Amino acid sequence: MSMYVAMMLAGLSCCLVLLLPIALRTGKEPSASRDEAWRDRLPWFLRVLRPAMRWYSEAVDASLTTQRREVIQEQLDAAGAAYLINPAEFIIIRRVAGVVGVMAAVIAIVGFNLRDPLYLTIAVGLVPLSFLYPDLRLREVTKRRQARFEKDFPFLLDVLVLAMKAGLNFIAALEQAVGSLREGPVKQEFSRYLRESRAGLSRRAALDRLAARVMLPSVTNFAAAVSQAEQTGGSLGDVLADQARQRRQERFLRAEKLANQAPVKMLFPLIALLFPTTFIVIGFPIAIQLLEAGALSLF
Repeated sequence: MSMYVAMMLAGLSCCLVLLLPIALRTGKEPSASRDEAWRDRLPWFLRVLRPAMRWYSEAVDASLTTQRREVIQEQLDAAGAAYLINPAEFIIIRRVAGVVGVMAAVIAIVGFNLRDPLYLTIAVGLVPLSFLYPDLRLREVTKRRQARFEKDFPFLLDVLVLAMKAGLNFIAALEQAVGSLREGPVKQEFSRYLRESRAGLSRRAALDRLAARVMLPSVTNFAAAVSQAEQTGGSLGDVLADQARQRRQERFLRAEKLANQAPVKMLFPLIALLFPTTFIVIGFPIAIQLLEAGALSLF
């Protein structure tokens, strides 16, 4: 019976948290025909939440300050999720995750009749952990995406330089380079750059938006070098060749750094796993011989 009471209380708290933005609305009805052509294809869980988020995303967005909205937007850009959700929807996802954590904690405490302080602490700790999980997940995705970007970016520059040496202009060469890439963040971001360029955005503005989304020094240097070459009338092919050479060198230095870090990272597994096993294999026969000789007799 207590399990059902816990589930009812958790569900009530969920409704209060999620329906609060609706109560604060100014009477505006959600527009089902809202233009969402800018979005990429949503994952299944976002497609499930999308109809509900449409109801109170406007109220959440109105409660955000400009600075906070810009910070969240930068985080979404760096994670490659800027074309999936907006800052208000990310706040809603965070609240939903927090409510799920509250429900799980209440069900665990009441349903399993937890009394041990350790178990109570673990159950209560689910609430802040679940609330922070969207942010932690966003950081993890950002790190993996930036690492993948730095790995594939030199290849794009090499193909871009070859295409420009073959006589193509920058946009045509970039289209060829993007088409030769495998699916990943580099292809995704430069495809968006091409889409913005076709929509009428200037090359410099589109490059600045690209650098702001990726937030990597290599991309920022690339955008600045291309914009400077365009302004000063310099040879864009030579600039891109220098950029490709520098990016390859940076990739080699990163690989060398990781290789030098490998022995240090292997030290703890060796001490914790390999050495005890070695000592057991070596010491067990010696201990048996000492026992048979009576050297380790307890009497």
